[in-house]
Amino acid sequence: MQSISSRISIERVTDSGKLAIDWTLVLEICDALSETDEGPKEAIRAIRKRLTSSAGKDHVSIWYTLILIESCLKNCGRRFQAQVANRDFLHDLIKVLLPKHSPPIQLQSKILFLIKSWVDAAWDVPGRRDLEKVYTALRRKGVQFPSSAECQSLPPPPPTMTASLSLFSPIVTSSCILGVS
Repeated sequence: MQSISSRISIERVTDSGKLAIDWTLVLEICDALSETDEGPKEAIRAIRKRLTSSAGKDHVSIWYTLILIESCLKNCGRRFQAQVANRDFLHDLIKVLLPKHSPPIQLQSKILFLIKSWVDAAWDVPGRRDLEKVYTALRRKGVQFPSSAECQSLPPPPPTMTASLSLFSPIVTSSCILGVS
């Protein structure tokens, strides 16, 4: 998988201009990621770019990105899991939750549910401790993690949001969660 084509495919599948996610393209991405050793790393790089460029601006794109991440985790194995458990990826994911980005409750719940499900899955991959640290730090801050039923009953966020509820107090930052400055 060439990095340029993976970036383009990830941009296409997470395009908020679509009414629904393109499952055919999602599965093509999953197949392509499994073809090379660098596939998962390249995909996470493109996913991180999508998360950081869309935070606070394009909630639907982030929603589609989360669906893509879930699908890749289910279909691409340990190499992709290791990339998701990576501290840098987790840092970018947590940034989406920050109050300055006004994430709608749907995105907050989905991200928190995913983090909890990843911890519960007990992956045996490098970075596992970083994932557990993020989860523990969020719990210590009083963050409530939604159940599977709560998360699955949420509709995707509307295309534009001007204000939203926040599960975080304004003092929570990605640096205090991850212990970075």
